[in-house]
Amino acid sequence: MGRKGLIALIVIVLLCVLGYLAVQRGQQQRTAQIEQAPWLAAEQGYLSTLQALEIEQPGQPAVRIERKGEQWVVPAKADYPAAPQALAELLRALREARTVEAKTANPQWHARLGLAEKGEGDEQALRMRLQFDGHPDLGLRLGNPSRQGSGQLVRRAGEDQVWLIDQQLQVPTRELDWLDRRVTHIPFTRIASLELRYADGEKLTLKRADAEQYNFAVEELRKEQKLSFEGAANSVALVFSNLQFADAAPLAQVGFKQSPMLQFSLAGFDGQRLEGALYKQGEQYWLVLGEHEGFAVGEVSARSDWAYRLEPEQVQRLAKKLRDLLAKSS
Repeated sequence: MGRKGLIALIVIVLLCVLGYLAVQRGQQQRTAQIEQAPWLAAEQGYLSTLQALEIEQPGQPAVRIERKGEQWVVPAKADYPAAPQALAELLRALREARTVEAKTANPQWHARLGLAEKGEGDEQALRMRLQFDGHPDLGLRLGNPSRQGSGQLVRRAGEDQVWLIDQQLQVPTRELDWLDRRVTHIPFTRIASLELRYADGEKLTLKRADAEQYNFAVEELRKEQKLSFEGAANSVALVFSNLQFADAAPLAQVGFKQSPMLQFSLAGFDGQRLEGALYKQGEQYWLVLGEHEGFAVGEVSARSDWAYRLEPEQVQRLAKKLRDLLAKSS
């Protein structure tokens, strides 16, 4: 090969290399643009119009929450309010989720990634359907968390392409986990008195003269009796500072067969008032709130036409008698 031919060959090779590099760079730029884009890019503009959400864990009944006016409710629980934080966190994650990497588009690999439509429980995807106002429904499939970081494998319903996103979507799969489980959130420092009245006639009355007095005094305490420690009675009133139920049901559905084992009256320093009763039904304990007034928004969230099941530990703290507060005799 002559000198001119060699030079021409070198030029051709260089042009081919430069062309290949240009193509590769273009592909990398397009891939980077895809990988940096929001996962739900097409829905970004109307995620806030969400009207209903359905979640189905393989082998479990589907859970549905709906918007009713300005409130989110759980229809299967007689439209009881849904927990606002769980929904807010999910919507935030959906809005912020960005694609990290395109994974397989072969459906034969979906089971291994926890994204299959059928199969064993750990092979199937968590199904989620979002319904919007004036826009098409959106079906999503949520699979295994990423092994390399905090992301998750996902795909759209009806599509085989699997994506790794940079968020892990925390989706409650039980109706109970979607309920707003707050009963009361009354600041301890605002409670002036609490009176417990038992079915056997015994009574326990806790009082404070003013907000400067931290520990509750026990009216029924005789001179020869002593509390186990100075603030022994405080734990009873503290129950109402962050009381959450274990389960809930409409009052008419529970149908109590006996009188309450305990009734209580709570009063605040600023005129707040709360009445309630505790029932035992079988081996379970249910709290029912009566009239209440004077509380700030969020301090009393429970409804008077519902019954709230409490855990045994909560009942043990609330249903104390005088003997439970006394110092042990030597």
